[in-house]
Amino acid sequence: MTSTRRAFSAIALLATLGGVAACGPEDPSADGPTGGSGSSAAPSATASRTSGSGEAGSGDPTDDVDGDGKGGDCGKPPVLPAGLLKLKIQLMRDSGGFEAAEAKPHCTPNDWIYGADENDPTKHYVLPKTVKAYLATGPGQTKQVDHEQLALHIDRCHAQEIGAPTDDYPKVEAPFGCYNNVYEVTLNAQGEVDTMKEIWSV
Repeated sequence: MTSTRRAFSAIALLATLGGVAACGPEDPSADGPTGGSGSSAAPSATASRTSGSGEAGSGDPTDDVDGDGKGGDCGKPPVLPAGLLKLKIQLMRDSGGFEAAEAKPHCTPNDWIYGADENDPTKHYVLPKTVKAYLATGPGQTKQVDHEQLALHIDRCHAQEIGAPTDDYPKVEAPFGCYNNVYEVTLNAQGEVDTMKEIWSV
């Protein structure tokens, strides 16, 4: 009965998020902003499941996936290293920048996932042509792309997410796919996007 409640609660949680991406270990051989080390900055599954109630300041558990008031079993929410952001892109204005909300971790029976609600506050980020960009090609796998390819990918995935006509926005082709437009991002000294890596999710 508990597993059934957890499954339905997880579905309800996913339905409320504008986009989510799984938090877990990635293939260390994959390309990425860390210079070919994959997502070394991402917390491991072991770290995500450390002991802790996950209770918020309001007194309600932040990871209460089954509604019993006791929280889930993800442990304490993962903490990103300094300088690393996880963003959910909400709008691609043009190739020079986008609007994004902070992607926050949410506990589900499948561990922590990152996402943001469509009404969450957004911030404008400048996307320079010098950006080092990596798109997901599978679990723990990425491929480096240039600025134009990244901008087109973000735009098309956002169009797919909101149900825009396919005649206006061509479908993303293999080996790439759309994974809720959640990215790991670092900024340069000017506050512009320096590196950007798409987070693969199921």
